[in-house]
Amino acid sequence: MNFIPLVVPLDEACIGDFLRRYHFDEKDKKDILRLYRQVEPRVHAEFHYVLTDSDRALPDEAKEDATGAKKAIVVVTLGQAFDELQESFLKKGDIHKAYILDCIGLEVLWAAYDEIDKKLFELTGLYAGDYTFVGDCDLPITEVPRLMGLLGQKQVTYNEAYVLIPKKSVVFEAPLLREKKEKYARCAACSNDKCSMRQTA
Repeated sequence: MNFIPLVVPLDEACIGDFLRRYHFDEKDKKDILRLYRQVEPRVHAEFHYVLTDSDRALPDEAKEDATGAKKAIVVVTLGQAFDELQESFLKKGDIHKAYILDCIGLEVLWAAYDEIDKKLFELTGLYAGDYTFVGDCDLPITEVPRLMGLLGQKQVTYNEAYVLIPKKSVVFEAPLLREKKEKYARCAACSNDKCSMRQTA
């Protein structure tokens, strides 16, 4: 089962948005940029997907003609090297830098979703609709074993609590559509309507 690499650099010019989104202070800016430059070569973003028509994965040859597919099941990861760098800070007791890395990882994953949508269209001729992530009400975390079984890969695994390994990995479902759908911005799905990012997103 092949993973498809993703190119997901972040725009350092958007550091102001990053500070507001994750509630950092201006004094954190240097640390954030330094850590991003340190982790950027360690990010090995890639994804693997299967097409399904119900609760079974379609065979690989169906990827050439995706018209029978109803949705894609996707696993995306930033790789083990990202985890290792974050773990090194945790071992030193530097929770602040480990948290900064966690936030950077979330931003990289967000950038990866846009790239996955483009790749899925290139590969299937269909547009990915809104994602349903494992852990959402409609896709409980107990679904991890079933979805991972359909994905049939061994690069991303999970533990007895259904936590994915590497940690910066995500599994989701997305309907496949013939017409492109405008997706919600990240803030639209958040319940914190008093967040300062609401005024800039």
